[in-house]
Parts: sequence; C-alpha cells; structure tokens
Amino acid sequence: MVLVSVALLASCAPKKEEQPEIIHKVKVARPVKEAAMSERSFPGIIREAAEANLAFRVAGPIRDILVKEGDYVRQGALVARIDPRDYEIQMGVYEAQYNQMKGEFDRLTELSNRKSVADNDYEKAVAGEKMLRMQLQNARDQLNDTRLYAPFSGYIQSVKYEEGEMVNTGMTVATLIDMKSYRVEVDLPAAFFLRKGEFTTFSCSQSQLPGAVYPLQLVSTLVKANNSQLYRTTFRLDPKVNPKLAPGMTVNVKISFQNELGNPLQLPLTALFREEGKSCVWVFDASTSTVRQQEVTTGDLAGNGMITILSGIHEDDEVVVAGVHALREGWKVERLAVPAETNVGGLL
Repeated sequence: MVLVSVALLASCAPKKEEQPEIIHKVKVARPVKEAAMSERSFPGIIREAAEANLAFRVAGPIRDILVKEGDYVRQGALVARIDPRDYEIQMGVYEAQYNQMKGEFDRLTELSNRKSVADNDYEKAVAGEKMLRMQLQNARDQLNDTRLYAPFSGYIQSVKYEEGEMVNTGMTVATLIDMKSYRVEVDLPAAFFLRKGEFTTFSCSQSQLPGAVYPLQLVSTLVKANNSQLYRTTFRLDPKVNPKLAPGMTVNVKISFQNELGNPLQLPLTALFREEGKSCVWVFDASTSTVRQQEVTTGDLAGNGMITILSGIHEDDEVVVAGVHALREGWKVERLAVPAETNVGGLL
C-alpha cells in the first residue's frame, strides 16, 4: 500500500516546465559611406567692416552737428563744427608776427648775399623765420581741425554730443560704421581648427531668408584660442548679395572640406558603447543570429547624430544601432524588419 501511494503521488506532481530562450529584437544598420567632400555648420554673426570713432583734434564748444543717427554720409562730408573764433584769432596773431619777421628775414638774406651781415645774426634770423612759419602752420591746422569730416562712406551709428556742448580733444563725437563690406565671425573648435588646411569653400545662410545661400571669403583665423577654447575665424561677405542683411544678424556658416581618409564610414552615435575604456559596437552575424563585440576607432562628429568610424568595421557589416547596453557577447537576437517607405510611422 505504501509503494502504491508513493507512485500515485509522484504521478500527480506537476512537471517542471523548461524556460523558453529569450531572444532580443534589435535594430541593425550598415555603416554609411561618407562623401569625399564634407561640410560642417557653425553659428556666426555679421559685423561691419570697420567702425570709427570720430573726434576733434582741438577742443571747444560745438557749433553745428550736421548728422543724426542712421544717416548715410559720403567720404569727406562735414559731420560737425567747433566754434572757430579762438582759433581764427590765434592764426591772425601768428600771421602778423610771421609777416613782420618775413620782411626782416628777407632784408637780412639780401645783406648776407652781399656779405654785409654777421653769420651769427643771419643764422638767428633763419631760426626765427622757421619757428614763426611752423607756428603759423600749426595755427592754420588747428583752425582747419575745427571741422570734422567723414574719413570714409558709411552710416552714423551714434551721436554723443549736442550743439553748444564743450568737447575736449579726442572725445568721440559720433560713431561711423563702414558698410562697403561685412565681416562674418565664427568660433571653431580645436579639432576643426587643426583641419583648416583642408577647407575648400565657405557659405552662409540666414534663417529669416530661407533658401538663400551667400558665398564667403576666408579672411583670417586667429592662432590663439579664446577663453572658451575656440578659435575666431573671420570671413568677408559682400553686402550686395542681399541688401536685407545687416550687421548684428546671426547666420549659419557652412565650411566644406576634403576628407583626409577619402570616404570614411559613419555610424549613429547610438551604436557606440564603452567597454574597459574602449569604444565598441555590436556586430550582427546573420548566419547565427548572434552579436559579437567589436572595438572601433572613432573620428570627428559628422552631424545629424552620426560619428566617423576610422577602423574596426567594414562597409558590409551590420551593426546594432539601438539598445546596445542590454546585450551580451554571443546572445541570440532577432533583427527588426525595416518598415516599408509607404508605411509612414510603422502604423500598418
């Protein structure tokens, strides 16, 4: 009876079911071959070609200001005037002294030619005539400097004084900006600065002017980084390409360059993971439906979420590009089917 009971109990005990093997679904993709010519985009800002602070070389009360902010002035146009009365009197005094001295100097010169005057007296007359002539010239220059002219054509950015105010020598009366050409300033990271010898073409666009691309000319690149470890690069932009462009606008600058490796491969950044300090990817083996870890050497960021791969994979390899941190070496996986182009969003 005991043996029969044990047999019955054993036959009624539930059997232990085997756990099914878990197969992860993964998204795979082949590396993309980068073009021999690539381009990078950087934010830039338009600057005026030059900005000049206009100031008098003499002091005095301002008599007239002939411009206002926003005015366009041509080279040589009169901008402002200082009351010239004091400088006219000064010039008159020196002119009278010089005329008197000039008559005496001419008389001594005639006597010197006849050897009828001492050499010492004649040398004093020569020095005196030269000194008064220089003083008279300085007085004339100061009188001329009571008028302030535009050194080049451009727009008046600001006016600092009003008529009747006293202005000292060298104080800025107005600011003039040169609009005959623009500068576009861009800050480049060190990795891209090192490749400046590979740059080929340059252009820019403005978000408020869609579809328009404007050519640029490289002017200079500073060889010392700023506090942000970026290198200031300056381009020239012709204002005639679009009169709507103005200093202070932000633009998107595109720099084309030659790839040093010809046609390197690119992968999405999501395909990379770190293992023992090395950059790795999971390579999908279609024959066994398994993944294997592969170390790669990375290059620069290529934009649009892509990164350049210098070595470690081939063009025909299939690489896992999503969920890489949940995989292990040799795991079986199932490749996700690529949705049809007509199935937008994978809804069907």
